[in-house]
Amino acid sequence: MKYALGIDFIEHRRIASPLGLLLFAVGVMAMGVVAVDYLDAHEELQRVETQHARLLRQVRHDAAPRQHQRESAPTVVRDDVKATERIVSQLNLPWNALLHELENLADPGIALLSIESQGQTRTLRLTGEAKTIGDVVAYVTRLRESPQVATATLSGHEEKQAGAVEVIRFSLDVDWNSRS
Repeated sequence: MKYALGIDFIEHRRIASPLGLLLFAVGVMAMGVVAVDYLDAHEELQRVETQHARLLRQVRHDAAPRQHQRESAPTVVRDDVKATERIVSQLNLPWNALLHELENLADPGIALLSIESQGQTRTLRLTGEAKTIGDVVAYVTRLRESPQVATATLSGHEEKQAGAVEVIRFSLDVDWNSRS
């Protein structure tokens, strides 16, 4: 008895099932939605980069932009440009020389607690403490003799108790030279 083996190495498949076609259609639609979102995000990025480059050119162009450019700029941009100009002008002041001079005039009897600046008016408000009023007067005198300082004025002082030690808390108004 001979039996024929019916081995078929080629499997016959169906072309596609309805579920497979449905999943394929959903995948194509999802890919379309993602592609549209990507293109929208890419256009928005290009618009923001262009606006950023334009604002940088506007700020770098001139520390004091021309009046006709300011009138054509939107209000928000104009306000940002003004704020940037104020900051840049204050940063361009010779702070290093002034602070170096204050450090050079330091005295062991004087402790500076704060330095407040009005950069555009070149005025400083120094607040500190001293052991005696004589130390304060000597410090003001040294400040007045400094080439960096135009005027130094003692604007107020009071006696304070700091633990067991009595100190003089003072405030000075210092105008510094414009040539420095």
